[in-house]
Amino acid sequence: MKKVYCLELQPGMITAEPVYSLNRKQILVDTGVELNERIIDQILNWDIYSVMIADDSEEPMVEETAHVEPDLSVLPAVMAKKTLDFIQNFEAAIIQVSALLEDARSEHVINIKAFREVAKQVEKHLIQPAEAINRMLFRMPSRKSSNFLAYHSLAVGALSGMIAVWMDLPPSTIDDIVLAGVLHDIGKTQILRSLIADDKLSATHQEMANKHVVFAVKLLHDIPGLSPNVLAAVMQHHEAMDGSGYPKGISGDQVHSIARIIQVANRLCEVVNDSPRVNPFVLVETVKSEMFTKLDPAVGDTFIRRFNDYLMNNPVKLSDGRKAKVVFLPSVNPTSPVLQTTDNEFIDLTKNKNVKIEGLTF
Repeated sequence: MKKVYCLELQPGMITAEPVYSLNRKQILVDTGVELNERIIDQILNWDIYSVMIADDSEEPMVEETAHVEPDLSVLPAVMAKKTLDFIQNFEAAIIQVSALLEDARSEHVINIKAFREVAKQVEKHLIQPAEAINRMLFRMPSRKSSNFLAYHSLAVGALSGMIAVWMDLPPSTIDDIVLAGVLHDIGKTQILRSLIADDKLSATHQEMANKHVVFAVKLLHDIPGLSPNVLAAVMQHHEAMDGSGYPKGISGDQVHSIARIIQVANRLCEVVNDSPRVNPFVLVETVKSEMFTKLDPAVGDTFIRRFNDYLMNNPVKLSDGRKAKVVFLPSVNPTSPVLQTTDNEFIDLTKNKNVKIEGLTF
């Protein structure tokens, strides 16, 4: 068996030991239970830190998860510590942001000092490309999860900061970008929870959900010392370069430069949430297809170039069950790379249409 941190739990995993309440007086989940999304959400709500999971089961889903989540004990000491630090800081930030969002929902005010501290912690611990992508972007919880809004806010903040670093922006600008990313959906604390959880809203409900931007501005506009750049970015993070966004339908240079970065990070998270299984090459294709319409070309190009470098260092799982690594990414069609399997077969996906990439095997 192995210890799995709660934000890393996946449906199909099987508990190897009972999951106890924090005071150890009550068994919340018994041994031998196969986890599903409902049980995982309950475990997250109970603020449980980690769960012992069976790693020698014959169940296919458990075996598949074991490929996805490496045992930290087999990693080099420096990498294992870095990974553990990331997980611990991320889980702590989730709990903190969840509490801050609940305060905003009930009190209709923002504890901006606490949010600034969160943004500082994001910059210090969570702007790490491999970890942020592997353990944050590719582990997005269900929209129905009670922690979804906090998780999403942190992910957008960290990914926005990561892109800003890639663009060599000055530290003060990165500060604003991360804070704006963490705050971008603060207005959703003022709408019905059901509008956040539902990914197939009617036109009427979608219009209601879109008002979260207006609510965010109302919450933030009178906060002393809040940078106008942060307020503009929160207000415009759903605008689009071609004018097709909301709430004002502005376009081009009218869209604030910080908002353009948050747009890309937010779009990445949306694609992950809308995909039953995350294929990283779909992210590249999405940004590539939208970077001359909805998304800023400079931000999109930066993401694609640096993300392609990241993909070259990660193994992938194929539709036929084999594992391979990316050895060449064609600039014209980076979503169809050349792969080298573990048995040293080379596969050019531009020519071989019988094999597909299902996802990463980090």
